[in-house]
Amino acid sequence: MRKTRPVTSALLALTLLSATARADRWPNIAIPANNAAALTRAPARPPPGDVSDRARHLADALGSGNADGALDFFLPLEPFLAIKDMSGAAGYHARLIREYRRDIEAYRAQLPRGARVEFVRFEPSRSCTWMTVGRETNRLPYWSCYGSRLIVRANNREVSLRVNVLIHWGDRWYVTHLDRIQRSRT
Repeated sequence: MRKTRPVTSALLALTLLSATARADRWPNIAIPANNAAALTRAPARPPPGDVSDRARHLADALGSGNADGALDFFLPLEPFLAIKDMSGAAGYHARLIREYRRDIEAYRAQLPRGARVEFVRFEPSRSCTWMTVGRETNRLPYWSCYGSRLIVRANNREVSLRVNVLIHWGDRWYVTHLDRIQRSRT
């Protein structure tokens, strides 16, 4: 049986650890000025912009059961990869998309079966925090808002659904967590 020298094994282990500790690839994407890593103070919080238009797509998905139409309301992969300073960020993004789809189905199940779902309004939260570099494993800063509300009408009854976390990228707001943040689901 061949013996491995301890120094060689330790060096190999350190090399493997170093390779897995790096963040995912840097995406080929321009960094908006209000997400620049060099920002030392929070810029003005961006206005809602087109968030209601894209929230309407979420309401449509609640009515149809087709979550694909609401994916433009979720933070796209390229900005996510630019923001997150972690190994496995692409896999984590895929997990968050799966949770978003499950949350859409769970919200849909709370509505009367077969009900026509209509968008009423989107209420952006006022509970927002400037996330500096280093918080929540990020390498770029962003605004994060908690507890926005999507108001829909189902069978002539208004229903308020929580949009747990919105973050901004450039001048747009995106969902990263629709319902509660799930720490252990995959």
